[in-house]
Amino acid sequence: MMLIPDNRRRVTLPPSFKAGQPVALEALEDGTFRLVPMVAIPAHQLWAWRPEVQEAVERALAEYQGGKAVPIDGPAGQAFLKALDEP
Repeated sequence: MMLIPDNRRRVTLPPSFKAGQPVALEALEDGTFRLVPMVAIPAHQLWAWRPEVQEAVERALAEYQGGKAVPIDGPAGQAFLKALDEP
């Protein structure tokens, strides 16, 4: 798709771009540009997007799916919670 900027350097995006949707314009090394749809994340939630947090969530989900989860209200769960309190 070829887009031609008007005299104010504006272009009309295809309908797949929603009105009001934030996008980032990335300049690539080969001289081309890429529009990347963005979302706003509240500042107090940014901690959840750190790589180490994302890795911990992935590990936890894999353990759960692998059958390593235990009910907290059962004996194994209580032992687990007790072990968390120990130094």
